[in-house]
Amino acid sequence: MKFGSWSIHWGACLLALSLLFGCQSSPTKQYFVLTAIPSQIEAGSTRLDRDIGIGPVEIAEYLNFTQVVYQREDGSLQRFTNSYWAEPLDQGISRVIRLNLSQGDRSRNLILFPWRADNRPQYSIKIKIISLNRDGVNARMNANWELIDIPSNRHIERQHFAATTEAGSTAAELVNAYSYLLAQLAQEIDKSLQRLPN
Repeated sequence: MKFGSWSIHWGACLLALSLLFGCQSSPTKQYFVLTAIPSQIEAGSTRLDRDIGIGPVEIAEYLNFTQVVYQREDGSLQRFTNSYWAEPLDQGISRVIRLNLSQGDRSRNLILFPWRADNRPQYSIKIKIISLNRDGVNARMNANWELIDIPSNRHIERQHFAATTEAGSTAAELVNAYSYLLAQLAQEIDKSLQRLPN
């Protein structure tokens, strides 16, 4: 074996070994999902009488990361190392709002956007998350939501929602805080749904 080819072969071996040991020492990635409030409803079946759509849900563009991020006071974004969303954030918000609203009234048939043309609900709840951040030790949410009568395209209600809760310092604590804020948002939406005619 010539010296030149020997050195190339030895270099390739060293590179492979460094990659192997580098992968072994990489921290484990953590994946997070938003959660609904614990169910207080006893097991059983309920007839679904009212179709209500959830969505579309829009989130601020800066939140469209697979990694868990939050905005600092100076406007820069901070990412939590090795902490990732297990699903797109807008889909997670839709799912959790649906679960929370189903606890308010089990007769609601809650349909996630986009729905089929033959399964269009009577009402829809459109949500826009303007900001979702950690501010010091607190998590803050600002959102606009609308309750719409779909056949008449009439806005029954339009509201701005803002809330704050303690967030802690870890990614897990921040995700739990976001889940709590979404539960509060669902409670506000639920009040409007309860006023709909039967």
